[in-house]
Amino acid sequence: MGQACVLITDDDATTLEMLDAALQDQYQITTTSSGREALTLTQSRNFDLVLLDVDMPDLDGYATCLELKASSITADVPVIFLSARVNLEERLRGYRVGASDYLTKPFDVLELTTKIKLVIEQRERNQRLNSRFEEAMNTAQTTADMYGEVGVVLQLQRRLSNCQTYEEIASSFFDALRSMGLEGCLRLTGRQGVQSSSAEGECNALSNSILDHLERAGGATIQAVGDNTSFNYGKVLMLVRNLPMNPPAGQYSADELDRLARARDNIAMLAEGIVARLRALDIETEKSSFEITQKLISATREALLDISAQQHANRMQMGQVFQRMRSEVEQSFIHLGLTERQEEHLASTLQRHVAEALGVFDHSNQIEAHLKGLIAKLNG
Repeated sequence: MGQACVLITDDDATTLEMLDAALQDQYQITTTSSGREALTLTQSRNFDLVLLDVDMPDLDGYATCLELKASSITADVPVIFLSARVNLEERLRGYRVGASDYLTKPFDVLELTTKIKLVIEQRERNQRLNSRFEEAMNTAQTTADMYGEVGVVLQLQRRLSNCQTYEEIASSFFDALRSMGLEGCLRLTGRQGVQSSSAEGECNALSNSILDHLERAGGATIQAVGDNTSFNYGKVLMLVRNLPMNPPAGQYSADELDRLARARDNIAMLAEGIVARLRALDIETEKSSFEITQKLISATREALLDISAQQHANRMQMGQVFQRMRSEVEQSFIHLGLTERQEEHLASTLQRHVAEALGVFDHSNQIEAHLKGLIAKLNG
């Protein structure tokens, strides 16, 4: 580490020469004769300490110190007053304006160098502590961000369990994506059909054409698409905008690169959750379709059984009708006084029509046999 830089401000040229001679072997010394000049120099150059006279004509030491402490550039630069004023009130004024120490003229060189060394070392310790504090705060912030991102994933998982349609799944996904400060489009394919959407609603023609290309191209599950990233899980296809996988060196800080990597991992988890829910919905849809089919089969079986029973009842009833008709006709031959030829003609006519009726019954028997076959298959 190089020599510390000290700015000495005093309107007395002899004092400046003495201080320069006393300190030049240990520090890089810059001298100025007014508070205004000191303020100008500290805005353009970095100093480790300002040694400041109190009595100066244009801007006294107290006012100069106040302005140094009010500036974000010099607020942490320690100030030591060197003054001929020795009373307690002056020291208290130096304390109030933010000085680190107060020495009186004529000064003792050993005391002065010791005080300067102690103040500079204290500033260095404070800077290290502040640096560690900032690192701790950054770590805490990163941890909080990570927990927040994990919370987004868990929230989506909870919401997905209640989603019954692809529209509800898409809405939950885009809400999660928005929470991560991202946007994109999503395609879901399954038993409920194919749905391509963005946070605003249906995908436009360009987004659809890009999704079509990604679907056909296949490749890695997660891959770069220009400055975007695609996530292809078969039935779940996502394109997330402004999420680069391999950005040019220097485009993002290390923290930003970590954030982008975490975002990709979290979106992959979102996709896996959606895949699982899509699979569950498809199973539920299949089960519902199967149950409807089973009900239709049961209803059809019952209807066929009714038809078969009715067919059998009809056949029995018609057989009884034919039997009665034949008996009555034969009995009428005695009372009608028909000739033998007429009886034969009438019997022949009756026999022909009975044969035709029996033919109809044979066809009905074939239908009944077919119905019984169908019923057997449905029972199986």
